[in-house]
Amino acid sequence: MAKGMGNGFPVAGIIIAPQLQPKHGMLGTTFGGNHLACAAALAVLEVMEAEDLMQNALQMGEYIQSGLQKIPLLENIRGKGLMIGFDVPEELKDLRKNLLFNQHIFTGEAKPNTIRLLPSLTLRRKDADEFLEAIEEEINNMVPSLKPVS
Repeated sequence: MAKGMGNGFPVAGIIIAPQLQPKHGMLGTTFGGNHLACAAALAVLEVMEAEDLMQNALQMGEYIQSGLQKIPLLENIRGKGLMIGFDVPEELKDLRKNLLFNQHIFTGEAKPNTIRLLPSLTLRRKDADEFLEAIEEEINNMVPSLKPVS
């Protein structure tokens, strides 16, 4: 585990199965025992709690998934919180690329046809609405015969 644990400051964590008993010298981390890294990680946790970011992730994730469900052609919409994935048919194979180049929205992918979303825990409804509008616009541009959702 790492990435957002220190909000950009290098820190990492490790989880091991309970049946594995760590011994001196067996496990190591680049940033293990670093007091500044631990302070950064603690500050991140404090902000997450103070701003109720886990609840925001749950609410915004439900909101985005609900919005995606209303968009024709998107399939198998799934997720937990703000970790969201959905499949696109062959006729929308360039949707991810078009979102990036035309809308400046970066998404992840999983081959062959899944778009993955993993936005910030601080995502606001305004941001979610902009994303949903952008994806609708790109789909309507790619499949002109499709009636606009809005």
